[in-house]
Amino acid sequence: MAPAAQLGVLVRLGHEVQEVLRCGPVTFAEALTELSAERLTALLQARPDVLVEPVPRSFEQLAQRLHGAESLSDALELCTGDMVTTARAVALLDTGATTEAVAKLLGSPETLVESAVDGLCAWGLGWRDGERIALPDRLAAHLTHDVDLFRPLAVIARQTVVDDLRVAVQGLGGTVEGLRKPELVARLAELMADRETIGRAIAGLSGKARRQFDLVRLRHGFGAVFWGSSPRGREDPLVRAGLLLPVYGTGELPREVAVSAWMIEGNATLTGPPDLPDAEPAATDAARSAAEDLLRGLTALLDEARAAGLAALKKGGVGTRERTRLAKRLSAAPEDIGLWIDLASAAGLLARAGGRYAPTAGYDTWRESAPGDRWAVVARAWWDLDFAPTYRKIDEDTEAPPPVPLASEAGMIRRALLRGASGGRSVEAVGTHIDWFCPLQNYPQEETALRIRAAVAEARLLGVVSGDRLSDLGEHLVAGDDDLGRRCAVLLPEARGMLVLQSDLSAVASGQLSAAASRLLAAAAVPESRGVAATWRFSSTSVRTALDAGWTPDELRAQLRAVSDRELPQPLDYLISDVARRHGSVRVRGLSSCVVGSESEIAEILHTRSLRKLQLSALAPTVLASPFGIDTVLVGLREAGFAPLAEDADGAVIVEDRPEKRALDPAAIVRARPRASATDLARLLLGRPDDAHAPQSPAQTQRDLAQARTEAVEPAG
Repeated sequence: MAPAAQLGVLVRLGHEVQEVLRCGPVTFAEALTELSAERLTALLQARPDVLVEPVPRSFEQLAQRLHGAESLSDALELCTGDMVTTARAVALLDTGATTEAVAKLLGSPETLVESAVDGLCAWGLGWRDGERIALPDRLAAHLTHDVDLFRPLAVIARQTVVDDLRVAVQGLGGTVEGLRKPELVARLAELMADRETIGRAIAGLSGKARRQFDLVRLRHGFGAVFWGSSPRGREDPLVRAGLLLPVYGTGELPREVAVSAWMIEGNATLTGPPDLPDAEPAATDAARSAAEDLLRGLTALLDEARAAGLAALKKGGVGTRERTRLAKRLSAAPEDIGLWIDLASAAGLLARAGGRYAPTAGYDTWRESAPGDRWAVVARAWWDLDFAPTYRKIDEDTEAPPPVPLASEAGMIRRALLRGASGGRSVEAVGTHIDWFCPLQNYPQEETALRIRAAVAEARLLGVVSGDRLSDLGEHLVAGDDDLGRRCAVLLPEARGMLVLQSDLSAVASGQLSAAASRLLAAAAVPESRGVAATWRFSSTSVRTALDAGWTPDELRAQLRAVSDRELPQPLDYLISDVARRHGSVRVRGLSSCVVGSESEIAEILHTRSLRKLQLSALAPTVLASPFGIDTVLVGLREAGFAPLAEDADGAVIVEDRPEKRALDPAAIVRARPRASATDLARLLLGRPDDAHAPQSPAQTQRDLAQARTEAVEPAG
């Protein structure tokens, strides 16, 4: 053959090979490459687990990540009732799953099937291969696990005699005249695949036979009905009804019957989205006010935990008594305290440290952040919780104390409820159709209603819901924006806290005070009320406590002027001077112990009845001795109204150390793995060749993501 002819043959062969390859099954990775940047970004935002470092660097790696068991489990939460029903029908049809075939199986319009398949593809739970609809193998196996153990009719029929096949066909209402075994099997398969036919057969069973049928179906049939060598198998009511086929003394349920029974029992048909009314426009100010109140309350709780810690139960959690104390001290409702504790723990701001709960190392950074950023951290933590913080019942009489986690489907219900209400729809109306929006939850109706009520109440406290609709903050949260904090910055503007010092020795704090101002008030004053405008009270005891902690009178005055931006009221200035004048005039020297002071004060101390328990004795007109240690003597003198200072053996003043409570256990601190933005990852994947499988270091990945972001902002040329 001439070289030209040989070349022509090779070219034609190459085209044929390419055509064959092109006609093969389309993989999920190949389907991902066909997505636009907008659709790929939306998919990555909906499946945020793939954004955790190290991020996938090719579509093949992305497909593997999306089809992981945990990722698929999380993604199923996004599905509506129609999507779950359609996915199961696709799994049952396997390679024969087309829009037409699914619509025929479910008895539903093709338009509803198309809509459900579009949703599955958008969430990465399926893809289109020409007319065929494909699902991940792991998902398909999960959706059909309760029918896959039944053998198909075609397999069972090989071991079934012709007379038994005739009985089954007649039991299902078919005719058998002139039909041989192959025709009988084909006719029986047609009858068993018809939902109405199987429905009539099941409805015609007696109560005992129906219980037997359910037992066979739920136990996967094998060996559930066993007759042995007894001839009564053909007289079994399930056999006479055409639902079981006798095989060597055992009654087997064909897979086709199990599928039809699932469709009947589960009402497997598509309804389309429920017709939901739009909610009345909500007041933006109400949502913003709720969000600001939440941040103030959460900050007050964590400041309190930093100063003294929150008492922990031995089994974990903050008990009712401690929550009641905190509610009284912070002027808050006890249920709000529980919510704040759960949110702080979920956001990684509070953790257990020994016998108490205290702020983590990340609290200071969070506290000094902009309100929008702080709210975003807390709102995302609440969104991801698996349980409802305001509904922690284990049973009728027992409640799990916060922040102990619970196994619950309340989080799935919450997310489905808010997703369904996005776009201005009525939250209450979505709650009445929660079975369509959240088909995978298994609570009875009353239990579901309680969790919906908890979700709405919590959403209002966070400012996610206002009235009967999502607020602007809620819409951003549900959308899963990468830059949630920045988007919320306009809705939650920075408002500088104001501290007003008054002549009655009170201080009114409005807005969110700085960390420095909060520490100062915690050291030198006592809270009287909390809220939008918190009230603090200065007293001789509180000022003395600040001086005991090492503050000097001049430092105290200077800091109070700085945080209030004005001169001190005269009564407060006088109070500081008066306490400072007396402070330290009596010293406790560590000799187990000596009390040193002026002759008149020593005489007064010696003759104070309440101090007899210290067993004081006069060593000199200005010196008393006690067999008790310094701490005991200091507490006794202060309770009696004196203002002593501690000294070491050399007479140097001891500044009492009052360390802030911290969660120091590294294992208790939440360390979130870094995440890439969905937009940046989409740009990276679309800008790389399909065969980019080479492993890369995290630093190189970060450089690539940054490069993709730069190229998007400054396109070449």
